[in-house]
Amino acid sequence: MNALDSKFYEVVDRLSNLFILNILWVVSCIPIITIIPATSAMFGVVRQWKLHQDTSVVRNYFRFFKENFRESFLTGIFFTLFSVILFFNYFYLNQDETPIKFLIITPLLLISLLFMCTISFLFSILVHYKVTWKNAIKNSLLVSIVNFPTTLSILIVQIILIIILIYLPATSLIIFSTGAYINFSLCYRVFRKIEKSNINNHQQVKSI
Repeated sequence: MNALDSKFYEVVDRLSNLFILNILWVVSCIPIITIIPATSAMFGVVRQWKLHQDTSVVRNYFRFFKENFRESFLTGIFFTLFSVILFFNYFYLNQDETPIKFLIITPLLLISLLFMCTISFLFSILVHYKVTWKNAIKNSLLVSIVNFPTTLSILIVQIILIIILIYLPATSLIIFSTGAYINFSLCYRVFRKIEKSNINNHQQVKSI
């Protein structure tokens, strides 16, 4: 019975934390320009849960929001500009009826795919390795390509969550933080594999 009570409490505690984190993120995104720093802070909190079993939410959220604000804000500017460029390219192609349209659409779709792959790892790398926004973007792209099966899993999960949100709007109370938790969990498996590989390579170099 105690084991069941303990498990029940653990589930309720996790759901409560996800709910609180989700609300903090939604409120922080109201100014629009703070969406990327808010998302970075949310990933910072779920990283604490995953690595250190630190279930604090509010205190950690605002700490990470402040610590990562500069790098995440600059990242947001870059991705906003890039998104606008992609949008206008697709808008132009939609109006274009010339044969050149089919020559441009393929590389544009490839760039869009790489863009989505980069985003899949971006926030996890930004909070896990404390790198600059430029290095975060570069490393996110490289890691996402090398570990494409994981990248594909992340993209599929995000699509499923979007579909759930569309058909069940009430899930907006918890779905964003849940998505961040799943995303970081998948990314963290890749990080551990990379870090283990680096340790093994370092040991081999020392033995030589």
